[in-house]
Amino acid sequence: MNRDQLGLRHAISQAVALNAPGGTIVLYVTSIASLVAFTFQSYGTGLFAIPLILLLSLVVYSLMSFSMYEFSKHLSSSGGYYTFVSRGLGKTLGYLTAVLYLSYLVLSFTGFGVLGFIGFLYGLTYSLGISIPFSQYLWIPVVIAFATVVMLLIRSGIKPSLKFVSYTIVVELLFFLVTSIALLIIYRSHFTLTPFTPAPLGNNIEYVATMMIYSIGAFVGIGGALPIAEETRRPKRNVPLAIVSTIVILGVVIIISAFSQLIAWTGLHSIASFANSNLYPYPVVTIYQHSFGILDPIILAIMIILVINSYFTATVSLGTNATRVLFSMSREKIINRRLSETDGKTGSPRNAVMFVYIISMIIVVLTGIGFQILYRGEGTTSALVYASLFLLVLESPMAYLIHIMTNTSLYVYLKKNQQKISLMRHIIVPSISTISLIFAVFVAIYFNLSAPYIYGVYGALVWIVVLFSVTVIMRVRFREKLDLVGDFSL
Repeated sequence: MNRDQLGLRHAISQAVALNAPGGTIVLYVTSIASLVAFTFQSYGTGLFAIPLILLLSLVVYSLMSFSMYEFSKHLSSSGGYYTFVSRGLGKTLGYLTAVLYLSYLVLSFTGFGVLGFIGFLYGLTYSLGISIPFSQYLWIPVVIAFATVVMLLIRSGIKPSLKFVSYTIVVELLFFLVTSIALLIIYRSHFTLTPFTPAPLGNNIEYVATMMIYSIGAFVGIGGALPIAEETRRPKRNVPLAIVSTIVILGVVIIISAFSQLIAWTGLHSIASFANSNLYPYPVVTIYQHSFGILDPIILAIMIILVINSYFTATVSLGTNATRVLFSMSREKIINRRLSETDGKTGSPRNAVMFVYIISMIIVVLTGIGFQILYRGEGTTSALVYASLFLLVLESPMAYLIHIMTNTSLYVYLKKNQQKISLMRHIIVPSISTISLIFAVFVAIYFNLSAPYIYGVYGALVWIVVLFSVTVIMRVRFREKLDLVGDFSL
């Protein structure tokens, strides 16, 4: 890979785009609303607390991000989290982190990126009253074509792909920020700060905390700059700055957008109907259809283009990170060395790109068809959305475990290397984050959610057990393969 070809702007763009603010505003706000309404049916307006839930989720994820922020000032490697953990807790847990992180990236690529994209397209056509011929089959060639274009862009090299991302993400952010403020002005007679209080959920802090845990995924792109550290100029300065900048940018845009959606909806329909996925698969589409007067068609068209592009840029960023982690693992001889071969012209890990593409297409097609069979009575759109949510829930416990190990590694790493240790920054803050994440895992199991959400929870537990078993086998029978895990850093 070519070093020093990316700047701070590219690092921030990679992280923000990986989070797909447009796609998050559409998919996550709708998903959280459905989850709240489904879980707490006695609170008809409970989903009105979504801005508070997202704000608290941002606070928790910021705490989760603190350890990687501190680590990134000392270590710069494509291995990202697994390099951090291996330097602190040792090679075995470093390997476990590597396979967990790779699983998380592939599940995000498939669940949020590819299936999120096709789910939005299908939901959009339903909202606009457009009938899709052969809808139960057409999604398969569409997602394959979408993923192919994504992988071709990644294959062309990181600088061309991030150049495209860095320009389009600015347009996307400005559009949703400006239109969200406009919606608050248009529906000012319905303006209230109640969505930033627990009142819609009966002031029950436990319920708010539970929903907050499932909403953390709305901000998972914050660490997106880690795997491209080796290709970034002055990584020990620019990567930490990218992490902080991403927290601020995503927090402002996503929370204001969610708030404006709910305020606008009260001016159009009853708030309870916001979670009615049968009538309104994506409420934001309805809002942008009926809120800007004569500009409605133009604003709606721009929104649709930007959301589609949001899924595209997120998928590019997720695929880029997945291929960089594979490259790092291959370079350190954890997996087949051929996956670290790079293209002579573009510097991209060509075999890693193809590997991610093939595995992802298998996951997408099998998951999509599986949920079509399970929910054949609810239509293709619902099945694809459920498949996307399943993979998103499936990835969450893996992300929690990665952050728990990173938090624990920070103090150990600094102690090993005789670095100055701050009680607040290196012990208290990571401990608070770890306690929150342990609570998250407990909540995921304790609140025995109905299908399809619970499938993801159980699936994650099974997959984590599998990865733990593989790690034990590697430790016992192939220990020499772990010797170089996490060794490389600029």
